[in-house]
Amino acid sequence: MEPWAAVDSRQYIVAFELHSPRGCPPDFHLPPSLSGFDTGLFLPRDDPDWFGRCSYPPRILLLKGSVLYILPHPSTHGPACECPIEKLVSVESGQMLLKGWLRFTGAGFDCTLPYNTRGFPCVFSFMRRLRDKALGGAAPNGAPEVRLGAGLDIKFANALTRELDSGEQVAAQFFQPPKELKSNRWLIPRRHWLPGDLVVVTGRRLLWISDRERGSYSRYGSVTSYAPLGAVRALELIPDRGGLTLDVALRGESHWQIPIRPENRRDADDFAAVVGRSRN
Repeated sequence: MEPWAAVDSRQYIVAFELHSPRGCPPDFHLPPSLSGFDTGLFLPRDDPDWFGRCSYPPRILLLKGSVLYILPHPSTHGPACECPIEKLVSVESGQMLLKGWLRFTGAGFDCTLPYNTRGFPCVFSFMRRLRDKALGGAAPNGAPEVRLGAGLDIKFANALTRELDSGEQVAAQFFQPPKELKSNRWLIPRRHWLPGDLVVVTGRRLLWISDRERGSYSRYGSVTSYAPLGAVRALELIPDRGGLTLDVALRGESHWQIPIRPENRRDADDFAAVVGRSRN
């Protein structure tokens, strides 16, 4: 019989959860210090192009104690990234059709991990476990919910429901829905969409859901970002390039810049005031 070929996780095409070192691809050579990890996730490399090139390698994410470890495939000769959970300032998760990504930012690290969204169920499960460690349990706030702006449409309502954890309740929300603009310049009808934004505060985090990608509207995708309440320094509505921006100042030098349309100014301002009171 011919010997088994060596394992090469660069040939794997699906993401999967990791529960013990035995489940990790052997070619990652997991160091003994990480053998007792709590939970993990394998993300495959990008699908190769016509020339067999991939834009990113396989990676392993491990949660052990109070640290998130991100290990690239050994063939990259790249260093592992360590993200202490108590230093996390914000977490971003985007899905645009088959393009997905995770971004972790904090003191001393800023790591973005692209992945194919066919692996989203495993990614979703891992990210929920990360939130349990980063944010703690979700307790009822007992206060009536404050709703500002428009009522949620189906897309944003589903995105919010998917993101909230068991027992986590919305304390206040502001929703600026997508908006269609029509024009007839040069007698040619044109349509243009402005992205929507949902900003929510719960008892443990500030949450921002948008369907903007690089400033443009995306009908079939969304980006969800959150920051622990302890990482939020201030919310302020400020003038910006002839318009308005809801500036969310986070710990360190991080900011969320949320464009606000003039007709939503009062609701956005009221939401910032509500969040300010909840932090005092």
